[in-house]
Amino acid sequence: MSSSATLLADHPLSETIWNNQSGEQATQETLAEVIGSADYILLGEKHDNPRHHLLQSRMVTFAAASGFRADRSGHVIFEMLEPSHQVALDALVDQTRDLDDTGLDKALSLEGETLEWSNRGWPDWSLYQPIFKTALAHKMSLHGGNPDRETLLAAGRKGIIAEDFLQDPYWQRDYTDEQRESLTDELVDAHCGMLGRDAVGPMITMQRLKDASMARAMRQAHKSSDYSILIAGNGHTRKDRGVPMFLEADKRVVSIAFIEVIRGQEAPANYPAVNPELYDFVWFTPRVDEIDPCAKFRKQLEGMKPKSAQKQGS
Repeated sequence: MSSSATLLADHPLSETIWNNQSGEQATQETLAEVIGSADYILLGEKHDNPRHHLLQSRMVTFAAASGFRADRSGHVIFEMLEPSHQVALDALVDQTRDLDDTGLDKALSLEGETLEWSNRGWPDWSLYQPIFKTALAHKMSLHGGNPDRETLLAAGRKGIIAEDFLQDPYWQRDYTDEQRESLTDELVDAHCGMLGRDAVGPMITMQRLKDASMARAMRQAHKSSDYSILIAGNGHTRKDRGVPMFLEADKRVVSIAFIEVIRGQEAPANYPAVNPELYDFVWFTPRVDEIDPCAKFRKQLEGMKPKSAQKQGS
């Protein structure tokens, strides 16, 4: 995996910010102002793009630096972490409370091992360190957002929803037919058409559970005057059927998508993310690569086959 995102850095849209509500280009100052007054801040990403994580870190700084935040505490929730990681996260907050910049770097350098980051399939820990460092520097708490693996698999494979979710009134917010169709399309496309529409049914349940879990973590961390920040994939931070679906309707929510530019696509309207129903702002960035994701997916599937099967198919 590339350690940088510099492909198409000269693209006309690269490093521009678009306000989906007004349809106009925005400035970082505008973004900082909106973030500063929000209760819930959702920061989307493409997981393997380092630029996205650096910009998420900057948004965390915007949130902490706002004049509205004088007596408010910040809480950062990560899609990449689960309830079982909370003890380690709390310990990290306590151990780094009085560390300087160098001390934070040293403490975080080994934290990926403690959190079993790479073992669980996420991109390199170093990509996410800037977010953790900024959050800790501003005395924010850290939380896992995903349900634990056993809970997620029980929902996907057996349709069993954990009792604590069943008792959560927000879990009753189910998809409309239109939302379910939209998510089905997304999941079929994400698997390059190798799974039929009926086959992604369990994934829809798992997606809903993940979004409900991250929203619950945001609500639990958020107190009357605090604010919660979510770090998650762009599919989870969309406002029409993502995490915001499970948040309180009377809270101020801002969702920002970080999106890679596409060669030859120079008009914002050509990007599905530039839609006020999905995100409030889109920040375009360079790409990590231009590899066909379906070719990559097929290669991953091939690598999962037994060697005997690979030889027979070659």
